[in-house]
Amino acid sequence: MDFLEKIKDINQEIFQRIFEIRKINLNLENFENFPEFQKQELLFIKDKILGLEAIFNFSRKKRPQPRTETKIENEPDPFCNAHNLTPIDELGRLENESALTAANLSKMADYHSLIIFKKHNFTDLTEKDFEEALNLTQQWFEKIKNLDQAILTQILIWNYHYRAAASILHPHFQVLAYKEVPQRLIDWQKNIENYRNEFRSDYLTDYFQLAQELGLGKRLKNLKVWLSLTPFKEKTIFFEGDLKDFWQILEKLIQNGTQSFNICYIYQAPYFKNFGFFVDRGEVNTRNSDFGTLEIFGLPVVSYNPSQLASLIFS
Repeated sequence: MDFLEKIKDINQEIFQRIFEIRKINLNLENFENFPEFQKQELLFIKDKILGLEAIFNFSRKKRPQPRTETKIENEPDPFCNAHNLTPIDELGRLENESALTAANLSKMADYHSLIIFKKHNFTDLTEKDFEEALNLTQQWFEKIKNLDQAILTQILIWNYHYRAAASILHPHFQVLAYKEVPQRLIDWQKNIENYRNEFRSDYLTDYFQLAQELGLGKRLKNLKVWLSLTPFKEKTIFFEGDLKDFWQILEKLIQNGTQSFNICYIYQAPYFKNFGFFVDRGEVNTRNSDFGTLEIFGLPVVSYNPSQLASLIFS
């Protein structure tokens, strides 16, 4: 892996206090009929601060993937007539040129609504549409906070396509406002505070610095973007700053094969602000799941090369 060659030249003190790496090279016997799998390199990377770990193995790309044609053209879409076919939430209907709000039918937070793009197809969205939808998102969060001062956590999620858990293909955000802090954020913050107390340094700042030195991170306008070394799943990308500037990254990902994805962005929480991540959820016609038992009970296994992905999105 290209970035491995650079590790020896970066800040070892920071790298070794955050990460632990183990590599296994396998030369398998009785694989004559499958030469592409005969030699394999497994890279185990552990984030010792947050307790995250992942396995990289490029050979997984070569496995046969069962596929089926997905026909979605004629499925009903209430979001195309959102004014009449979607319920309003506690704030009524908010709207601008590119998006409008609606109540989410199945709640996952104290306040949970939708930001629905007015354009039906993802491929028709422009950077302006993305910015307008985010402006409406910010407006919604501000009004919810004014409605209920007890709100502590504000999160945007974008599940694009059915494979990424969307129930409707029409592009839309979900906005969630909680009166508490999700436990995972609490746990992460405790670990980050311990890191700060022990090393007198900021974990996310150090992580981004290492990513830059490895060629896996870059500052784009008002956004810091870097690839996770312990990805949740394929093409896990962290970012911190103004989400509007992520559009150029998203465009490149879509242009280079991404078909479904999840975005999570923490607008505001007691411990985090303007921080999020992106995960590629795979081809939409692939029949098998993108995660299995090991991902649920152990650690993620991924097949992409971080250096190649960085070259793609930062070019």
